[in-house]
Amino acid sequence: MGLSRLEFLPPGAAQTYKGWRLVLCLAGIAILLPAALGWLVQFQETRRLETQLVQLQPARPVRAPLSAAQQRERDIELKQVAAAVRQLNLPVTRLIKTVQAPRDVRVALLGLDLNAQQRQDGASVLKIAAEAETPQDMLNYLAFLNQQPMFSSVYLLKHEMNANAPEHPYRFQLEAQWRQ
Repeated sequence: MGLSRLEFLPPGAAQTYKGWRLVLCLAGIAILLPAALGWLVQFQETRRLETQLVQLQPARPVRAPLSAAQQRERDIELKQVAAAVRQLNLPVTRLIKTVQAPRDVRVALLGLDLNAQQRQDGASVLKIAAEAETPQDMLNYLAFLNQQPMFSSVYLLKHEMNANAPEHPYRFQLEAQWRQ
């Protein structure tokens, strides 16, 4: 048995379409050839401009190693920048809320010094200036701050009675060590 061939076109129609196919193929090539040539020209122009751009870019200079004095100066500048960044990252709002005295302790905050130095063990120092009506309020405030978990230690630096004021309030300074 032989293999049979299945044709969908009537006999003789295949030769009729054969000429048209060639004409359509040549017409397509004729239409696409200018587009292909245009693309090739654009591609070559793009490569030429990219090469020109690379040539026009300045060469990156090679840095000479710093001398010992320049390196020390650079290290000092980096430490100053790091200190400034640390100051910007201070939890100021949390610190202020923590040092506010409760209502039963009659203390007025006069000042906070957040610029105190950071210790070598990582603890920062906050200096607090305040005023109390009585020495007991001053001591109660000191005890209140010592109970705050944010502070590792709080101690009284100095205190004095303001004799010039009518009610003779006590002015005092505290130093609180806290961890960030």
